[in-house]
Order: sequence, then structure tokens, then C-alpha cells
Amino acid sequence: MTVKVMKIAIVAPSPVPFTLGGAELLFLGMQSSINKHTSHQCELIKVPIKENSFWDLIESYYKFYQLDLSHFDMVISTKYPSWMLKHDNHTVYMVHHLRGLFDTYHFCNEAYEVAPKLRTGLVKEVLDLVHTYKSEQNVDRVFERLFELKKEQKKYDNETFRFPGPFIRQIIHFFDEYALAPERVDRYLTMSNNVKKRANYFPLNVQVDVNYPPSKIENFECNSYSYLFTASRLDGPKRIDLLIKAMKHVPHNVKLKIAGTGPDEDKLKKMAENDLRIEFLDFVSEDELIKLYSDSLAVLFVPFDEDYGLITIEGMMSKKPVITTIDSGGPLEFVKDSETGYIVESEPQKIAEKINYLIENPEIARKMGFAAYQSVKGITWKNFSSQLVAKKGVSAPVKKDIFSPAKKNIITSNREKILVLATYSCYPPRGGGQHRLYNIYSLLAKEFDVTICSIIEANKQYQNLVLDNGLKQICIPQSTEHARYQWEAEKKVGANLYDVAMIDFVDYSKEYVGKIKELAVDSDIVVFSHPYLWPLNKFINKNKKVIYEAHNLEYLLKKDYVKDSGYITKIYDTEKEASLKSDLILCTSEEDKQNLIEVYGANPEKILVTPNGVDTTKIHFIKNEERKKQKELTGLSDFTTIIFVGSWHPPNLEALKFITDKLCRINTKYKFLVVGSVKDYYLDEYGKLPRSVLSFGTVDEDEKYEIYKLADIAINPMFSGSGTNLKMLDYMSAGIPVVSTSVGARGLDTENEVHALICPAEEFQEKISVLLVNEELQQRLKISARNLVERKYSWEIIAQSIVDKLKEGVDL
Repeated sequence: MTVKVMKIAIVAPSPVPFTLGGAELLFLGMQSSINKHTSHQCELIKVPIKENSFWDLIESYYKFYQLDLSHFDMVISTKYPSWMLKHDNHTVYMVHHLRGLFDTYHFCNEAYEVAPKLRTGLVKEVLDLVHTYKSEQNVDRVFERLFELKKEQKKYDNETFRFPGPFIRQIIHFFDEYALAPERVDRYLTMSNNVKKRANYFPLNVQVDVNYPPSKIENFECNSYSYLFTASRLDGPKRIDLLIKAMKHVPHNVKLKIAGTGPDEDKLKKMAENDLRIEFLDFVSEDELIKLYSDSLAVLFVPFDEDYGLITIEGMMSKKPVITTIDSGGPLEFVKDSETGYIVESEPQKIAEKINYLIENPEIARKMGFAAYQSVKGITWKNFSSQLVAKKGVSAPVKKDIFSPAKKNIITSNREKILVLATYSCYPPRGGGQHRLYNIYSLLAKEFDVTICSIIEANKQYQNLVLDNGLKQICIPQSTEHARYQWEAEKKVGANLYDVAMIDFVDYSKEYVGKIKELAVDSDIVVFSHPYLWPLNKFINKNKKVIYEAHNLEYLLKKDYVKDSGYITKIYDTEKEASLKSDLILCTSEEDKQNLIEVYGANPEKILVTPNGVDTTKIHFIKNEERKKQKELTGLSDFTTIIFVGSWHPPNLEALKFITDKLCRINTKYKFLVVGSVKDYYLDEYGKLPRSVLSFGTVDEDEKYEIYKLADIAINPMFSGSGTNLKMLDYMSAGIPVVSTSVGARGLDTENEVHALICPAEEFQEKISVLLVNEELQQRLKISARNLVERKYSWEIIAQSIVDKLKEGVDL
């Protein structure tokens, strides 16, 4: 078969000022390999870009958006903003997004939403556009408005153009979602599974192929086994300091040779000046690098969350074992613990243990090195270029679920079907409501066919997933018309009405309503999660079992937030109808059960209390040694660390205000770790947080658990709200002793001084002080609290109570 010879363009940004880094070498290698190993002709096209300011970045995106490459048969974009180009045969080989506006943005301590006071004139026009469909027409409009805004920027608050900041972040997310949309891209590839798994990097439900790039060096050698070696840029994320500290625990007379330069060079040399075994080589040539690898006993590479890590491949191609750490990212895809190297905790002593073992057992190093080479020898430019220009593969419709065990006999033909209507996605779970949806219905999916059909914001993407645990998740964006009516209502009321406005406007989202009608026909049980989609009950056949899941008593929760009598009445009427007409009500606490009975006259016989829970298999009990190590690694050893977790929710804002106004001023040795979107709520309402607050914003579950390891104690100063606080269960499961108000502990069987310290706000400082000096009390609270959540609040127990009720026929 004759293969068509294509003219291929690899398109990449050229940084101003220019630096020759790993990405630049990769692009050159890509071009060279296509020309050398395939029949195609390849050109590398670099476009100069600046990204040091708001307007530099906008201009850089515009340059690629205007790029005409129609004279090529195929284009391969590589790194932001190169994928903005337009072409009929477009492959994305993603290096990474602008990480400071994506996966590391939370380190910037910036809001995620533009403050209401800044949403005026052209700024508002741009924001309205970026929250609608990502069409080319809208992209044109956004650029037009931005260039008008640039001319008139003196009329606007300088805070609008903070870099990084929420306005530029929303614009770049809009551009990247448009540029990477499946209708504009034929294939998606990237360099590692570590990059592939990052949140918001790729559109949902598209196939992303990993194509490992080799080193540009092709003649590696293996000679002697004389010293330890690493090659790296000398800066913080590479964590060379861990290796220098590890050498303090290595008694042998062995050298550690460090090749590379970088901003931390002087600091690292100062740190190592008393250890004559540590040798800094600065920049080395390619021939010198080959020699250094070839004579090393082992290669040490311990970065934090590395995209890929060519040093790993280069070391293994030189037949050397690699020592890395559990949080190093890319290297973990190649190093197999005790086979091709070692994976250890990111702690100097643990690294030193493996170094000492290899020094004392050089034969093991040789065997591991040979196994390492065998595992990576197929990573060649020939294989890389062949995959890079291959035809598009077949998309896989199933989304892998990293949170749940492997699928086991999930699909059967005779199981009852459950349809859940929700106003947000459950996957991946982050907020409290998402966790409840995900955990309960994932477990119900073992017994039933469960589909969660969610309506989501207009600016989000359609999603149709089947998770490995059998749970189906469909997400359909609200229509533009629906969103417009909602925004108009919000202007009048002055509050976020996304969920509340469903009562009036969900019928305008015809695609969502149509899907509900279709799914309801085959469903045996229909669950309304929250009352706001209850108006769709008119489309549910009367022979279906209908369940109302009351996460809170919404009328009581919203009446002080939505200060509009019309909407308060609608919430009351809708929640009352859902409570009276449903066949079963699930609520989260005895308090909410009594409120449903007293406020709406609900039948107590049909109310099942299903408290919020915690996945005790994911939130492990954190030992004191783990906490101590984590605090040392992050430089917090000299501080008492107090954690508070909260979403964008009025009671959480009230709690954070109490923390900043009262607790922050009392003791300068306290560091308050604030996790969740309540940070953005606070910044919008009150401005900057105190210096004693370390705010992390919205994080994923793995990140949150790592932050839990930093906390000496947890606090929950809640003064309003209903239902139960999931954060309390998280704290208790993780073994973090808690000080809470009675409102914060509501709905849970927590006893004062048994599972937590429960007190009024004015006693918080006193109770915190008592707890911090009493280690016996801390330990007693930790153990009792963990036992309580295991016994009563694990999701498995909660879900089983619902399964039992449904199998009884929900007493219909």
C-alpha cells in the first residue's frame, strides 16, 4: 500500500527572551525524528511569544489564532498557545498548559471569580462571552472586546488585569477549551500519564494516547559503578536539597555528582559546603553527560510532580537503577520499586536507606540497572515518530474512575434502574454535595443500574461517562436561553440563583428535559437530588417510585441568603410539594427530619435518615510521625497549624470571618490552613486574607488529604445551616482533633470531650489552647472519633440502609 507523503508542521511557541530548555529540545527531536524515520517532510515553526503580563499573553494567543498553515497537510501543536491554530488535520501533542493558570493556580492565593465590583463595561461583556459556547464566532468577539478594552484600560481598575488573576484565568480557560475541543482536534497525545491525568487538561471523554519521548542522546553506555549521580536544573521543584540532606545519613565514602545550573545554585552549594563528597559540576556537555551516567552506581531523581523526567529515561538507558520518591510524578511510570530502582517517601533518611543498600550490594544495582534498560529500550525516536504521525485511533467511550475499585459483574439485564436528577456533576467529587452523590450512588450501582443525569452551567462541556464502578454520569449544559434568564434574575436579586432559578427556567433547557423524558421511560425509581428540579416531575409516569433526597432543608438554608420574597416562596412551595408527593424522603439528620415534619407536614413514616458519610478507605488515620514529616517538608514545623475546610456557602463565609476577625489576632504562632472555594467568597466580600492564613482554594481529594497531614487540629466554627458537615467526618476519619460549635457538629452523634471539643464561639481560643497542650486528650479524641466514623458514618453503611429500604419496596 502506498503511503501518502505529508508535509507536516510542528508548531510551538518561542519564548522571549529565548531559552533552550527541555521543551525546545523536544520540539527539535520531534522534527528530526519525523524527517529521519518516516517518509514525511517536517518543518518546525516557532512563533515568538511573551507571557509576562496580561496583555502579552492575550497577544500571544492571538498570534497563533491568526496563523495560516493551510499549505501543510498536517499540523502538530505542542504547548499553549500553539493549539489556537486552525487546521483540518490537527494533532495535539500536549506538553502542558500554562500551569500557573491551571493545576498550580491555587498556589497563587488568588480568587477564582472576578469580583463583582470589577464586572463592568467591556470586562462584563468579555465575561459574558467566555461563559457561553466556545464557537469561533465567540472567540472573534472576545478578541475584539479585549483589544477595545486594552485601548480603554485606564478607565478600569488595575486589579482587573492582575497576572495571574481570575480575569486572565477565565479568558485563557475559554481559549484553551475552544482550541482543544474535539471538533477542532483529530488526535490527542501527551508525554506521560502524569500529564494525561491532570484536571482540565483535556476535554472530557476523549482518547488521549501517551507517547513517551526519548532523550536526544542515542549512544548511552554502562561502564563502572563508582558514584551517585543526578542531572537537573537547580531550582526548588527539583528538590536537590533532599539529596544533600540524604547524604548526611550515608556513612560511606561515595561521591554525589550534581550536573546542572539554576537559580538555587548558590543556596545548594552553601548547604553542601561541609560535605566534600558532594560535587557540583555546573553545565556539562553531551559527551560528559554520557560518561557521568555510564560510571554511576545509581541515578537519583526526586523532583515534585515532574511532567515526565528525561533523567529517569537517560539513567535507565545507561543501565542504572533510579531512586525516586512517591510524589515525583512522571518518573513513577518507569521506576518499579525493587525491580528497576526504588520508590521511597520524600524524606532524606528514606532516600539514604536505599543509597546505602545499593552501595553495600553493588550486584543488586547491576541487576536492577539491566532490568531498567530492558523496560525502556523501546522508547526510541523511531517508535515515537511512528506513533506521532499515525492515523487517528478509535475513541474509548469509558472514563476510568480513579476513585473506585475495578468493575465486578456490574451489568446485568434484570436489575432495577435508578435515575437521579441533579444540578451538578458528581465526578470527580470535590464539594460536599458531589461526595454524597458520588459515594452513595456508586455503592447503589452494585445492586441497581444507576444513571445520574445532571444539568450543568452553560460554559461547561457535555459529558457521558460510565465509571468503572458501573455508575453512569451524564452532564448536559443548560441552554443559552436558560442561562440568560437566570443571569437576568440574578441581576435583580443580587445573589447567585443557579440552582434556585431551575424552578422557573429549567424547561428552557430542552436538551436536558428531553434526556430526562427519555431516561425516565425505562427507569423504575426516579430520585430528585435537591428540590430545584422537582418541576420535571410532571414528566415522570405515575407508576414510578419517586424519591426526594433532601441534602438540607433548603427553605431554611436559603431564606437569609436569597433576599427576595418571591424566590423564597418558590423554594418553600417546591420543597413542600417534593416532600409531600414523593414516595420516600432521604434526609441527612434527625434535626432535618423533624424540620420536614414541622415545616411541611411530611409523613415521618416515609423519611429515612441517611447521614453524610466519609470514605474511610480513602481518608486514612494520620499518624503523628506523618504529620511531623509533612510539616518539616513544608517549613511549618515552628507553627501550630489549624485547618478549616469550606465551600462557597454563606455559613462557611461566616465561619471564616470569625477565624480572621477573632482567632487570627490572638497568637502569631498559629497558621490557619483554609481549603476550598470559601477563599474566593471571602476575597470577593472582604478583600485580602490575613498573613497567618494559608489558603489553598479548591483542591482535589489527593491534594486535600496531603493538606490534612499538615494539620495539628481542625476547627468548625459554624453558626448557621442545616444537615451535617462532611468536613467534620473528614477531620475525624483523618485523626485530626476537632474544636467545633454545636451547630458545626449538628446531626452527628458526637459527644463533647469524647469525639470533639464542642463549645460556643467565645470559648474557642480557650479550648484550642487546652487541646494543644494536652496530648493525652488529643489522642483520646482522635481514636474515639475515628471509631465513630467507622462504626456509623462510612458510606458503605449509609448506602446499605438505602439499598435495604429500596428492596423492601420503600413501603409503597
